[in-house]
Amino acid sequence: MSIRPYSFEPTVNDIDMADIQPGRNEPDIPKQLEGRSKINVNDWCLCNKCIWFTTDQECICCFELEKLHKLLPHSNKKTCITEISSFSKIILDEEVLNITRQQIIVKSKNKSKKKMLSSSQPTNKMWRYICYKQFTHWINSWNSIGKGNRIVIPSCVVNKIRQKYPEQDGCYVGYKSCTL
Repeated sequence: MSIRPYSFEPTVNDIDMADIQPGRNEPDIPKQLEGRSKINVNDWCLCNKCIWFTTDQECICCFELEKLHKLLPHSNKKTCITEISSFSKIILDEEVLNITRQQIIVKSKNKSKKKMLSSSQPTNKMWRYICYKQFTHWINSWNSIGKGNRIVIPSCVVNKIRQKYPEQDGCYVGYKSCTL
């Protein structure tokens, strides 16, 4: 009997390829986003937690993303993602965010990002950055997210994070699409 390394590892065929292919995030975003920034939030928001944004692309509700339905408990399929307990634990809890912060510092090659995250006096901007990062990793656990492959965070999620970590002047950057 010989030792066969990796014989119990899953093969590519064992994994749903749709979940891990880079660039597969876009089909999850509804096609009917055009003109949303010009209409009332209640006309497109289904969870009643979204806020209005200046760009159509940012006017998206958590109910419209298939990936988020999988995260909701069976009894809470009509609940906004921001209202479930795991959202508060994973996305807003400062102890969890500090762990994520340390992981980003260790993995990052960007010196200015490391310096910002290593600050002894974390800013709300930094906490929002970590929350957004944490959320995208949570809902896209099998996808590579980063340069050239970004996703839009639902309006209700951005709103909840901004409520927890507000900017003093009320000015926020918003979604930046990738430019290769």
